[in-house]
Amino acid sequence: MENAVSVQTLQFLYSALLGVGLGVFYDVLRCVRLYIRKSRVITGIFDTIFWICATFSFIAFILTYAEGRMRWYVLFGTFCGGFVYASAASEIVLKVMMTTTKALAKLLSVITRPVYLLLRKLKNMGVGASKSALEISGRFRRKGKADKSGSKKKKKERMG
Repeated sequence: MENAVSVQTLQFLYSALLGVGLGVFYDVLRCVRLYIRKSRVITGIFDTIFWICATFSFIAFILTYAEGRMRWYVLFGTFCGGFVYASAASEIVLKVMMTTTKALAKLLSVITRPVYLLLRKLKNMGVGASKSALEISGRFRRKGKADKSGSKKKKKERMG
């Protein structure tokens, strides 16, 4: 059974929306990547995540909306949607997301700062955990085979 032109048009428009959605998803990943740090490894990881998600979403789109058939206009529609989004709205959306992320980070910092200062003050006063992990590991560090038996005797003397 042949697809009617109206069905093909809807499939094209939906595939264009898929392209826009993939563009937004890429910008979200790009925002997170820019906020974390700039590194080739991080960029590679996030690009791999994007392409895996893009591939699975395109396959799912073909299976659900294109009746399981790969049509050229579906691929073209996805490309067009992504291209239009990237050229028209990507920079604006990225700036809004970066501004929102920075504002949320600042708000989180303002909220958590008093808790951090309180915990730091309590630690300096000696309340809470008396020794840090570094102090404990340094205290029981063994320096050699000769010191090994002596440290066991010292432990027994402290306990007993």
